[in-house]
Amino acid sequence: MADFKDLYRKDLILTSQANSKEAVLEEVAAILEDKDLVTSDFAAEIVKRESSYPTGLDLSVVNPDSPNVAIPHTEADYCKGQAIVYVKLDQEVTFHNMIKPEEDLAVKYLFMIINNQGGDQTNVLSDLMAFFTQPGNIDRLEELGDEEAVYQFLSGNN
Repeated sequence: MADFKDLYRKDLILTSQANSKEAVLEEVAAILEDKDLVTSDFAAEIVKRESSYPTGLDLSVVNPDSPNVAIPHTEADYCKGQAIVYVKLDQEVTFHNMIKPEEDLAVKYLFMIINNQGGDQTNVLSDLMAFFTQPGNIDRLEELGDEEAVYQFLSGNN
């Protein structure tokens, strides 16, 4: 898979008004399908996978004031390319905790991994975890106002 910072695209820096996990996953899946980055089965599969293998991350262990994130992804069979889709939620939505699946987490940001190269996403997950735990990164996202600034920050071009 390409370098983690190269996986961000300006057209995949999104904001959502969705009020549930399913709604935001389906909304983003429709955008990705329109861009021919995923198959028509992607939406159903990512919702299904999220219910079996939750991807919410509790960032309070890094900073008690940090909003939580989720890293939804599914199998390569449903992806036609490679990208990280950044989604800022206008209102937090509930995801289950990756570490403690019985625990609900209010999530503000999604970093959805699109990967048609099966098995390659371990490095991306590791890079994302390093990004989330680096002091100041999530706070910086909170400060950035527009999609261009977010893209520049995430892709390392700032």
